[in-house]
Amino acid sequence: MKAAITIWNGRVAPVFDASERVMFVDPEQKPSCAESFPALDAISRAEYLVARDVTILVCGAISSDYEEEIARRGIEIVSFIAGPVDQVVEAWRDGRLLSTRFSMPGCGCPRRRCRRRGYRVLSGTNERTSRT
Repeated sequence: MKAAITIWNGRVAPVFDASERVMFVDPEQKPSCAESFPALDAISRAEYLVARDVTILVCGAISSDYEEEIARRGIEIVSFIAGPVDQVVEAWRDGRLLSTRFSMPGCGCPRRRCRRRGYRVLSGTNERTSRT
């Protein structure tokens, strides 16, 4: 399992679509140094993540175009995350990432994109809501 976390100024980048840096994290290894994240269209960015064996994307806000292309390739998306990257990495490794502590301001809770297209699992519940 390998995660990609978009970063800006030592924190999770607030908007995935405009993010310029990304860090790759393996649960068993030290996080990689941040590297440039090419400013690509949704399809190319999704392929970039696939080529690096990413299985989970942790990011701030993400547009539906990017979200759909990335999810279509089987990458789990944990969006609307905010906070210092080192704390987010630690929380991800410990299974605490979906706590409200890492929610973007005004969002209430982070969202996790299901592998089943068109549904979101709301953290802390078993409830599914249809995307419209």
